[in-house]
Amino acid sequence: MKKARPTSKADETPEFLAFWTCWQPHMHKNDGRGSARDEFFRHVEVLRADPQDIVDGASWFIRGGGQAEYKLHAQTWLNRRAYEDGAEKEREFRARQEERTANVVQMPTPRLPDNHFSRQWQEKQQKG
Repeated sequence: MKKARPTSKADETPEFLAFWTCWQPHMHKNDGRGSARDEFFRHVEVLRADPQDIVDGASWFIRGGGQAEYKLHAQTWLNRRAYEDGAEKEREFRARQEERTANVVQMPTPRLPDNHFSRQWQEKQQKG
């Protein structure tokens, strides 16, 4: 398999940073940013993977509890191309979330009657 060019921290793109921000809190203790970065760019540059697919796939993997018992290294997870399955599922999940919040109606705050206890309490506080 063809190797990608060596990468450094200066090469990190917003997509890689989004991936790493998602992955890092759940990573294996021996996992490394450098190997994850090299593999990320190999998939993007050599295998022509969409970087957003990788980010969305990682989000789905982490959201589903994928790092519970056995923690994968980012490099292993990328080599399995698990992002190909998870990316679409994550996008469907986000669309459902947006749909749920899009149909919410804001209710006006009800006006309290003049003899309501909270109004009477406020008047006492102001006087006293």
